[in-house]
Amino acid sequence: MAVFFTCIIFVGIGLIIFALILMLYEKKRLHDYRVDIKERKDELIRVIEDAEELISEMNRFSDFAVTRIEEKNNVLLDTIAEADLKIQRLDALIMEETVINEPEAALAAAYVAYDEASITKILEEDQANTDDKKSVHSGKGKVLTFDLKRREIIKLAKAGMESTEIARVLNCGKGEIELIARMGR
Repeated sequence: MAVFFTCIIFVGIGLIIFALILMLYEKKRLHDYRVDIKERKDELIRVIEDAEELISEMNRFSDFAVTRIEEKNNVLLDTIAEADLKIQRLDALIMEETVINEPEAALAAAYVAYDEASITKILEEDQANTDDKKSVHSGKGKVLTFDLKRREIIKLAKAGMESTEIARVLNCGKGEIELIARMGR
């Protein structure tokens, strides 16, 4: 009978050791999700820091780009002002001339100065013609030089027209209209 009890004790000890081995194996196999969460949190913090650095770099670059555009805009406006002054001087010289030769008369007749009133008149005539004809190209405006187009865009933008309507009337791109309107401010 003592042998029976001894065998049962050894079987019990064996089962306990086997259970401990299984528990250790399960614990080792079990994944600790807290470590994963901490790693993910650290990774998100690094991504956010990188994004903030990228945003600050983009802000610096956009400031640089805006500064350069403003400088170029000022140079362009100065050049346009000089060109307008030269045109006025040429007009004054043409008006002061008392004797006009035949070739000079043909040149003076070919030279047409557009002001805002004449541009408006051209656009109104074009609109009247397109209303009468109802052609495929209705809504397309006259092709104007850059200076005339710039002045007309600024005038229409100040009058409250939307950029798409101005683009349709003057036959140019919406982005160009928005850029010139912003420069005019």
